[in-house]
Amino acid sequence: MHGFEIMIVLRKPMSEATAHTYDVVVIGGGVSGCSAAVAAARCGKSVALVERSDMLGGMATLALVNPLQTFHAPHGQVIRGLGQELVDRLVARKACPGHLMDPIGFANTVTPVDPEAFGLELRAMCREASVTVFLNHRFRDCALNANKRLKSVSLTDENQRTATLCARAFVDAGGNGDLTLAAGCDMEMDPDHQPMTLIFVMGGVDPGAIIRFQKQNPQDFYMHQDPGVLDRGYVAVSGFFSQVAEARKSGELTIPRDRLLFFNNTHRDEVVVNTTRITGLSGLDENELATARARGMAQVNELVPFMQKHIAGFENAFLKTVAREPGVRETRRLIGRYVLHENELIESRNFDDVIAKGAYPLDIHQQTDEGLKTLSLCGKKHYDIPLRSILNKTVPNLITVGKCMSVTHQGFSSTRVMPTCLAVGQAGGVAAALAADDPAGDIQDQAKAIQDILLAQNAILFDEQVV
Repeated sequence: MHGFEIMIVLRKPMSEATAHTYDVVVIGGGVSGCSAAVAAARCGKSVALVERSDMLGGMATLALVNPLQTFHAPHGQVIRGLGQELVDRLVARKACPGHLMDPIGFANTVTPVDPEAFGLELRAMCREASVTVFLNHRFRDCALNANKRLKSVSLTDENQRTATLCARAFVDAGGNGDLTLAAGCDMEMDPDHQPMTLIFVMGGVDPGAIIRFQKQNPQDFYMHQDPGVLDRGYVAVSGFFSQVAEARKSGELTIPRDRLLFFNNTHRDEVVVNTTRITGLSGLDENELATARARGMAQVNELVPFMQKHIAGFENAFLKTVAREPGVRETRRLIGRYVLHENELIESRNFDDVIAKGAYPLDIHQQTDEGLKTLSLCGKKHYDIPLRSILNKTVPNLITVGKCMSVTHQGFSSTRVMPTCLAVGQAGGVAAALAADDPAGDIQDQAKAIQDILLAQNAILFDEQVV
């Protein structure tokens, strides 16, 4: 119940054109935005967090994306800080089993979470850090001063009442980069941007039957090279290739996918199904999201009876819930002071101005192909993310984090995942806190100070910390 205290404040009616002033304003209440807001507040700043929906958590809560992957490289943990703190809080309330070895063998670890608890813990972390949260508020526009510094953003709530938030520094964690674009910064959207998905949960699943079938038919699955991982009982499946191919050939399935992809959540008899593929839409506005959800529901209505009829362990399964929104993988990305290239990720590149690490392989869902394009990381299999990749070229007090950071289309397929977004968000919040302290300076020159604060906040930045 602790999270409801925020809701009482947030739903208080606002008069027309109400103005508020903070040190830092964060747009977007997904994982990167919540992490940025808490990190900035823990630097002693007054912080406002703006979220368009009625809950925090973004794709983890609105789109039911589950599990989180990955906090680890093969030889150690690469993401701690606020991300690990959130996991620890969820474990304490029995809403997460912690980090598990990935039975598919694609990510190093997977971290299942309960979506409702996930959102509540994010709200609690914001409350404890004295972050002011504006739920059901949409970013509409921004204003810059003569020196091209952001000075305010305008919002509307669900009743079309307006508010203005003024600040000395801003963080765009909105997923689409709306603030970054409105501020006049260079952005791009790849014509082959990754398609959306509508995730759903099935209950009444027999995990033992699924695992037995995998062991008996390993050729039909993408699996960890150690089959003993299956004996740990956590279900993660990328496969049933033969059944899907046969159903597509007969017309029973029309979805442009070559496999089923699903994972246990925090309940052994439930799986989160990430198999739908919604192509040809950008997901940039509410109309497209509504169209995408309708198309996704048509695919859900194909998949559920198919799985009940043909897939081991689903004989008595049932549709439990469908995500409120489609999972939007990719829209706009910043063209920042440094564009992180996919080869630098693959080669496990280090940077002097590192502010976070990532270790997820490249995982590209394609608009025009039924399969996946995947590329593994080499060497130590974890890479640095530089400060310059969250900084734009023209507006010095605006930090862009999460999915919209400056990275190539293919590199994005690794950096987009939630643990990495948690780490980048935390760094962006610290950077914004320092930008608020020095409105005349350039935050790029403060990489060492940002690193020192992040290390004090238990972040992992350097290779020697990966153990």
